[in-house]
Amino acid sequence: MHPRPPAPTTTSPHRIPDNVPRDIPWVGRHDELRRLTAALCEGNGTSAAVVTVEAIDGMGGVGKTAMAVHLAHRLRDRFPDGRLFLHLGGHASDRDPLPATRALAELLRLLGLPPKELPQDLDELVSLWRTTVRDRRMMVILDDAADTGQVRPLLPGDSPTAVVVTSRRRLPGLPGVRPVSLDVLPRDDAVLLFERRVDGRCVTRRAEVEEIILRCGHLPLAIEIAASRLLSRPSWSTSDLLDQLTAGSAHLPELRDGERTLRHVFDLSCRALTPPQRLVFRRMGLHFGVEFGPHAVAALAGLPVEETDRILEELLSQHLISEPSPHRFSMHDLLREYARSLYDDDALEPEGEVRKAVRQLMDHYVQVADRADRMAYPFRSRIPLDAEGTPAATGRRTGPEITDAHAAERWLMTEGANLLDTLDWIRQNGPESQLAQAVHVLAGFLDMEGHLVAAEPLLRRAVAHWRSVGDGAARARALLDLSAVHTHSGAYEEGIAAAREAQDIARTLQDGELESEAIHQLSIPLWQTGRYALVRSLQQHSLSYLVQTEKTLQTARVRNLLGIAHLHLGEKVEAVECFVAALAGFTAEGDDRGRYRTLNNMAELFRKNGDPEAAEKSYREAIELSAGMGSRGDHATLQINLANVLTTLGRPDEALALFGRALPVLRAVGDRQGEGIALNGIGRAHRIAGRGEQALPQHVAALAVLRDIHAEGEVVDVLYDLARVELDTGRMAQAVAHMEQSLSISRRIGARVEEERASRGLEAVAAARLSGTPNWH
Repeated sequence: MHPRPPAPTTTSPHRIPDNVPRDIPWVGRHDELRRLTAALCEGNGTSAAVVTVEAIDGMGGVGKTAMAVHLAHRLRDRFPDGRLFLHLGGHASDRDPLPATRALAELLRLLGLPPKELPQDLDELVSLWRTTVRDRRMMVILDDAADTGQVRPLLPGDSPTAVVVTSRRRLPGLPGVRPVSLDVLPRDDAVLLFERRVDGRCVTRRAEVEEIILRCGHLPLAIEIAASRLLSRPSWSTSDLLDQLTAGSAHLPELRDGERTLRHVFDLSCRALTPPQRLVFRRMGLHFGVEFGPHAVAALAGLPVEETDRILEELLSQHLISEPSPHRFSMHDLLREYARSLYDDDALEPEGEVRKAVRQLMDHYVQVADRADRMAYPFRSRIPLDAEGTPAATGRRTGPEITDAHAAERWLMTEGANLLDTLDWIRQNGPESQLAQAVHVLAGFLDMEGHLVAAEPLLRRAVAHWRSVGDGAARARALLDLSAVHTHSGAYEEGIAAAREAQDIARTLQDGELESEAIHQLSIPLWQTGRYALVRSLQQHSLSYLVQTEKTLQTARVRNLLGIAHLHLGEKVEAVECFVAALAGFTAEGDDRGRYRTLNNMAELFRKNGDPEAAEKSYREAIELSAGMGSRGDHATLQINLANVLTTLGRPDEALALFGRALPVLRAVGDRQGEGIALNGIGRAHRIAGRGEQALPQHVAALAVLRDIHAEGEVVDVLYDLARVELDTGRMAQAVAHMEQSLSISRRIGARVEEERASRGLEAVAAARLSGTPNWH
């Protein structure tokens, strides 16, 4: 039973308390302001008790206090009984957070109660506070709260008084609280804040202001400090301030204005952390990526992931990190710089511990990538990941559980930027053996996601390393990685040479499985350059070996490529048999990538057989199947194949829309063959739509791309389509020349279907010369 509180001292009805700081010109935050204003205006101005508690949280310097003060001024008329502002000192540098007893005493004093009459007991103070404000419509700002426990006794209970709490941490558990979390300002609002602060003075160019804002990380306090520093130096312009901010790699030392430093603000947040929280915060500053998951942080900190998860949640609640998507974390650039600067104190952590933490992070990414790669790209012939010091060598497994190919691809795509940064770090800091293994682990990812420019020089170094240490099996596998990258970038002859060298090594080692893989890789650039008969022979040799094994996936892949060779050689019955068998094998093994690639090839067969409706259905099935997995390049390739069929079906506008989406992707991933096919398809769609003059430059561009990479099979198609549009636009001589070239190349590479097509095309040209009208059939 609580003691009865003393009766409150009667205050003058004319005395309205108001100690809220002055307002500032306001910029941005319109959505947050609307939400808070609506909440604080509940009750329609009556004296009925409406419990209103609003909590504004965010990182230090984000503008929480400024917003609370602005609200108080904006809503002055809604709270006729006064406005109180109390700083709770949750992150004060020179004292502990204000105890609830002192906070209540100060609030009551601001209401006019004599300090000598106030009780000392916390329960009595709480009761007196709630009695005093029971019928008052006031706004109370409780600024910089340390935690929920500090705030709870200060709430007024059933009262029309509204409370606005600001804190660097989220405050769950307060009754009726409705939190609003502030982020940094959008670019335009941040620029406006700076320009209003300097009042148009010293501004040279907007581009310089935008760069200053970027260096400030769009953080309001940092922008205020930068503007104030500029104003304090009358001879400076924005150009001078920008020079100062960009003079070195560190921005924090320059964010000062004589009275304030941003580093001091961050120091206050860091002091409130427990030792484990400080460790994780510091180690997160060592991460090189923009976003990262809890397993990577656990590797950096050397802690179990369960403990790391708990600490991350605590740092998140204190706005020292953010969570842009579920279980993906990031740090503000200035907080990251601050965390790294903490290592300038040699006593904090020995340098050896810091290097060890970064190596643990590298090992984490390589180890998990190895597991993901084996799920996502099960065909690859692999070098064992057993370098000294890696998790594989020590038997320690880290990282998320990856149970299937879909999960593996999602992880690789999610962590793509971090994996590229891992490779770059190892390139600069690790031994050649570690780089050779890491680039092998990531070769499938680098190839499929179009990082060909980054991959090629690293794979060359890997080949050289394995040659220098005399490891033939590893060198052969590195050569296969290099061949795949050459092939996808259109360097077909280099791809052929690398695969043949790998095949020779496999034969020397008498490794049948490795030789089969080398044959498969060799066949791909041979197919791209129109050597279909040789591809057929190689794949038949490989198939004769694989059918004696139980390697269903590899066998299905060989049948798929053999079917492509049959298709181009006009052996349609054999092609159908291969595709059906391949599809059955992929389906039995649950390999969706193999399934949609085989469906793509079956659609091509339907198209060449003159059944575009069946081709469209097969392409759409392939696209639907690939939606949950597959590379950007795969998706774009399926799109252009479907677009070509839509053109044949007389739907050129639909086709052009698909080409428009796919072409930038193909260029981005460095797929020059795909780029050439798309350009040719765009030309064909324009021709079908009756826009011959728009079609011509597209075909010419496609021919240049495909000739440059010696994609003879595709050059045949472009020459045929170019001849058709030239004939339609009256360029008879050019049409004859290009149709003859298409016929000649078709004969040379053994493309019988294309040879027959070109022969019919020449007949149409001859008929057009007589009648004046082409008759394509």
